[in-house]
Amino acid sequence: MANERQELVTKISALVTAKFGGDYVACFNYYDADHNSKIDSNELYNALYDADIGNYFTRNAWVKGIIAALDTDRDGLLSFEEFQHAVMA
Repeated sequence: MANERQELVTKISALVTAKFGGDYVACFNYYDADHNSKIDSNELYNALYDADIGNYFTRNAWVKGIIAALDTDRDGLLSFEEFQHAVMA
């Protein structure tokens, strides 16, 4: 689990730096395609794809695992606060 978390943090950080100038809020807002202030499983999948996390066969497992571990209010979505816990060291 620790290796997966480190991969997530490292690769999302690289994505945020390269594509959003280090702005995690801008990253979150970009992937929040429906602008409901939450990241759903499809939106998270797109972020993981762009960050090169997992592959075609494993990315859905990543999505499910991240949401299961970090969705503290159990709505099936990630708020910005939950997103921060996932991707910031």
